[in-house]
Amino acid sequence: MNVYFIIAYRNILQRRMRSLVLAVAIVVVSLVFSLLLALVQGVKNTMIGNGTALMTGHLNIAGFFKLSQSSANPMVTKYEPLLEYAKTQIPEADIIVDRIKAYGKVISETDSVIIPMWGVNMDQESNVLGRLEIDKDANGKVLGDLFQLKDRGTMALFAVHAKKLKVSIGDMVTVSIPTQRNINNTKDLKIVAILKDVGMMSQFNAYMHSADAREIYQSKADSTGQVMIYLKDISTLKTVEARLRNDLSSKGYRLMDKDSAPFWMKFDRVAGESWTGQKIDITTWEDETSFLKWIISLLSALTFILTIVLSIIIAMGLINALWMSVKERTTEIGTLRAIGMQKSKVLWMFMLESLILSVSSTAVGLILAAIICQTLNAIALPIQNEAFKLFLMTNTLHFAFGLPQALITFMSLVTFFTLGSLIPARQAAKLSPIIAINQS
Repeated sequence: MNVYFIIAYRNILQRRMRSLVLAVAIVVVSLVFSLLLALVQGVKNTMIGNGTALMTGHLNIAGFFKLSQSSANPMVTKYEPLLEYAKTQIPEADIIVDRIKAYGKVISETDSVIIPMWGVNMDQESNVLGRLEIDKDANGKVLGDLFQLKDRGTMALFAVHAKKLKVSIGDMVTVSIPTQRNINNTKDLKIVAILKDVGMMSQFNAYMHSADAREIYQSKADSTGQVMIYLKDISTLKTVEARLRNDLSSKGYRLMDKDSAPFWMKFDRVAGESWTGQKIDITTWEDETSFLKWIISLLSALTFILTIVLSIIIAMGLINALWMSVKERTTEIGTLRAIGMQKSKVLWMFMLESLILSVSSTAVGLILAAIICQTLNAIALPIQNEAFKLFLMTNTLHFAFGLPQALITFMSLVTFFTLGSLIPARQAAKLSPIIAINQS
């Protein structure tokens, strides 16, 4: 093995210019592939982080309450036993909060917007909503304090809505929300915080005190929108979800069928069903953010297509280089075959050249990708284009480059380039010793 490795290594050095060009090309492909994978994972992590702060827990106990067959109200009545169950019977839980779901119009002196809203209890939310950043004005002044939502009569908006409404800290807005009985109730609230936008998700969230939300909806104190459960280890999600469904069913709760869609996409279906009363809907963060999954799918598809195209181009260059190597070394191959080297060894010798080149070049690309990702994350490179902010759901580029991304890049590229060398390597192995020695 050492002999073949030395021969392959010396052949690479002997044709150093050609090898260097191929090595640089492979480095570029592995670098681009790694950065794209890191970007996709970064967007996914952002979706999980922002989604679980803004609108969903890892696991949710939600549901619909129907006063009549044609109504559909996203609330859970008599939720305290469910909250107590989550706190005592789910040891995997790290944080548990409950929020009121609301949907209505926020009206300022100049404009109005229709926004999904949440009634929150900030005593529970320090480790959840507390992760969001407060926006700053042109002078760098922080626009409010999110924890002032502890006081009733307050509201927090994202910058996108504050800009449209032309409101700032201390301004009053009127919230108008239709109740369960289709009567519009209103309440004046003071803006106490303007949150920094987090891409597309900013469009679907605003926050008020939970007591104010109950007052507007005229709902009882024992009702809520959903109990949000944050797990210590998200990998246990499926196990906990299955156990939760089984336990609540055995306790006599009526459960809705599994539907991987956010709650606001279920209104028409629920309103068309012929039942009344309460049904519990157990959902996950993936269900509640499923309308954003197309972003991950699109980025993954673009990554795959771009990498395949680049890899094919580099593989063709590698194959061409090996063809030239076979032609230049015909006499050498004939001599090796004449002194007893088997066809399989010749095949292995040429493939080993490709393997050495692809392994070393891909490794360099991975190291460069890790350095670039760390540098860009440290710089917190801002995204200037508003469309990209919406698309990537973040204000700064974030790359999550770890062992899984490195292994995917390394194994796929090394395998692809090594197998690409199989055709010229087989041609070299098939050369007749006599004919090869006599060729000049």
